[in-house]
Amino acid sequence: VEGVVVNPAGLGHTSVALLDGLLATAKPFVEVHLSNPASRERFRRHSYLTPAAVGVVAGFGVDSYVAALHCLVNHLRRQRGADPGETPPGRG
Repeated sequence: VEGVVVNPAGLGHTSVALLDGLLATAKPFVEVHLSNPASRERFRRHSYLTPAAVGVVAGFGVDSYVAALHCLVNHLRRQRGADPGETPPGRG
C-alpha cells in the first residue's frame, strides 16, 4: 500500500483519532466525500483530515472515488519523478 483514499463520512468533522491513524501510516491520503460538505450544514464544513490530506475530492457521488484514486496515483508517480501520464511498465 502506497497511499490511501479515505471517505471519513461523519468522522471527518468529529474524530481526531481517525486523523491520528492515517498519520501513523505515514502514507499520503486523499479525502473523499460523495456530497459537497461545503453545501451542507455548517458543522460538516470542517474536517480534521483536510489539512493533512494531499487533496480532497467532493461532490461527485461515486465518481469521487475514481477521481481521488486517479489523483493519488498521479501524486505518487510525481513523487517518484515519473510522468503522471506514463503507463507503468508491464501495463501497456
